[in-house]
Amino acid sequence: MIKASLRALTAIEKVTSAIAACFMFAIMIIVFSDVVMRYVFNRPFSWAYDLISLYIMAGVFFLSLSGTYAVNGHISVDILLPRFSAAIQRLCIIISNLVGLAIFIPITWLGYQRALENFTSGDVMAGAIPWPTWASAGLVPIGAGILALRLAVHLIANTTSLLTGEDLLPLPAIAGHGAEKAGFE
Repeated sequence: MIKASLRALTAIEKVTSAIAACFMFAIMIIVFSDVVMRYVFNRPFSWAYDLISLYIMAGVFFLSLSGTYAVNGHISVDILLPRFSAAIQRLCIIISNLVGLAIFIPITWLGYQRALENFTSGDVMAGAIPWPTWASAGLVPIGAGILALRLAVHLIANTTSLLTGEDLLPLPAIAGHGAEKAGFE
């Protein structure tokens, strides 16, 4: 069940990461086009900043949260971790999974409530274009919710691994360790 859950989450994360990559590409195209329109034709896009800051950047950030966690890409402090046994390392990861869940479950729930409230009340951002705020707010519970699911599955897998000794989820690689084996010094 854990392996199937991890595969399903990985498939979802591939989709959300692809969307985030498309959003990043869209930022590049919009900014480039805006610069050309501004300096060549003296007609900048009035909507570019709002679109990028309200929707696209939120999408890049929240849609890539879980996928980045899955590949151990978030910043981590692992000064003491290499000195610990595998069981203590796993216990530290379990604690971090619990803390992450305590943070991201409320973010998911409150983000959902806010997006729903923005949608039902028809909130829009003041400006030249009345951008609906629910679409941007909706990215928060999607990204945080997927990360909360990933943290829950990792919590179950790490707890089961700790209790049974079976390595259901490998411990993350520790930065700087193994470099000498690969020929890097």
